Amino acid sequence: MSPLKRKRKKRTTAISLKLKAIILSLCFVTLSVAGQIVERPLPNKIKPDNSARFSSHQSNQVLATVNIPFWDDFSTSSIIPAIERWSNSDNVRISNGLGRNAPTLNVAVFDGVDGNGAPYDPNSLINGATDSLVSQLIDLSLLGPDQVDSVYLSFFWQLNGNGEIPDSEDSLVLQFKDPSGQWQNVWSQVGGMENESNDFTQQLVQVTSNYFFDSFQFRFQSYSRLAGAFDTWLVDYVFLNDSRHASDIAYPDRALTRKPSFLIAPYSAMPTEQFFANPGRYLVETSAEFFNLNEFFQPIQFSTIVRETSGDTQIEVLNNETIANPIPDAFERRVFTSPALNGNLLDPNADSLLLETSYFIRSGDNFLIEAIDPGVDTTFNQSVDYRLNDTVRVTTVIDDYLAYDDGDPDFAAGINQRGGQIAYAFFAEQRALLTHIDINFPFTQQAGEPIELLVWSELDNEPESVLFQDSYSVIRPASIGDLRAYELDTPVFVQDTFYIGFQQATNEFLAVGLDKNNDTGDKLFFNVSGEWRPNEFVTGSLMMRPRFDKEIAANFVPINQAQAEAPSVYPNPSDGQIFVADSEIESLKIYDNWGNESSFEVMEATGGIIIDLSKNKKGIYLLKFSKGGDVFTKRIILNN
Repeated sequence: MSPLKRKRKKRTTAISLKLKAIILSLCFVTLSVAGQIVERPLPNKIKPDNSARFSSHQSNQVLATVNIPFWDDFSTSSIIPAIERWSNSDNVRISNGLGRNAPTLNVAVFDGVDGNGAPYDPNSLINGATDSLVSQLIDLSLLGPDQVDSVYLSFFWQLNGNGEIPDSEDSLVLQFKDPSGQWQNVWSQVGGMENESNDFTQQLVQVTSNYFFDSFQFRFQSYSRLAGAFDTWLVDYVFLNDSRHASDIAYPDRALTRKPSFLIAPYSAMPTEQFFANPGRYLVETSAEFFNLNEFFQPIQFSTIVRETSGDTQIEVLNNETIANPIPDAFERRVFTSPALNGNLLDPNADSLLLETSYFIRSGDNFLIEAIDPGVDTTFNQSVDYRLNDTVRVTTVIDDYLAYDDGDPDFAAGINQRGGQIAYAFFAEQRALLTHIDINFPFTQQAGEPIELLVWSELDNEPESVLFQDSYSVIRPASIGDLRAYELDTPVFVQDTFYIGFQQATNEFLAVGLDKNNDTGDKLFFNVSGEWRPNEFVTGSLMMRPRFDKEIAANFVPINQAQAEAPSVYPNPSDGQIFVADSEIESLKIYDNWGNESSFEVMEATGGIIIDLSKNKKGIYLLKFSKGGDVFTKRIILNN
């Protein structure tokens, strides 16, 4: 099936709020009927098991007092902004895949949902305050009269990026807290397609003397539909200091802006046997991106080193202080490339390889210069270290699984239709035993949802193309990007192109983690109407991986072909009763998802038996019975 060119969604921007709510409702109905893979934001945190739902007002505020300069490019942050600089950051998350042409690695994301990934008020039809990012207390009381006109806060912003474009009614606002504790609006930006850009925009805002007190704070506040729709604002490179001016837009900082590409393509990880069967097919050039934030040209040297981290062994130096030619100009963005790794340097007998690619630059970056005494000394402020964004790393895994993603979800994607199916295409260089499917379901509220895992050789709706199908429950993630293993009860052999995926049993939106750094949307397919269609809307790579466990493969014994064929069991899913097409089965037992025996009643029927499970709760149950010395198992989805 040849994938169609993916289309970009456009949204109406100049309509009344009431009419917009009606149109959105109609769009939702249409989506539910027609079906499509769609995106939605991630939660920022995993709530403790068996706990009450987090409230958007139950943030982990940690107040502390800091001094200027205040600087954060988010390049060293993970998941949420650092509490050393931000007092309230639970509902804003950090992403390295959502920004387009960002100033540095990582951006702060305002996506219109709370820390759990849910709308602030699902029943509201109005716009209101959603995500906010609040600074720590900042002591400005020591600023003297000579600094009255020289204190500025600067930052870079972008709407949409690789997320969802905010509408013209949505906005991002910068606010300052005054001595009375009131928040004052000092800058704002509305959404709309006319304000969309592939580049970040820098903004400078003066901090006037009425804010020179010992507990000053600033915050970024987004305003959008409280019921969701998931509008995306991005903020990066926040800098507050004195001795500045209204045109102070340059910084003595040269930064790497994204992770390096992987050593292999199209994958980020491969099984050892698959890779070494044809390494030349997969090893490719790598690249990283550089941005000069200064107004002067600057000589740059860059190096690229590949190490095997499990053995702490250097494999190859792909660039050794290579001089960027020509010299990067003021505010220039450039891609640095390195040749493909020499596959002969890798041990083909290794059980696994963790190949870390590091790019780093030498450009004269240092701490922030506070004062220069010509011919005597230079004073540095060590709270701002421009070298923090001079190194980026990524690890290519050669082990026992195939992956397109980088292990770090930026969004989530899925469908919301009962019986809907998602399939993801992979290629096996040689025949291999598929033992697991690893999936990141990032929302804790999805835990326990019934799904059918499937493996196909072709997406042609022919029964013989289904290599595996069985029922499972979604496993609760331990963290936002946690991939949980779903072991195939009966491993299957795959070769050449094959597909892994699932069928959902409810109309709830079933989301899978989505990496925005690597786009393999053309390998993604869905089926909501009996016909397989290529993905048209989602850009990125699903965090869903086929795994080939080496220990299981080494001890695998094919099923005895002489074993009796398992009796048919249907319907599945069931509303309470299932039919087993055999009246001579023995030792019947049924277990719930935790391994406990479940109650049931058996009734005779023509051509078999009826098993009544209606007294049990909704969920996944394992039916186990024997006949003539053969033991059979079947997972049943109960939807009563």
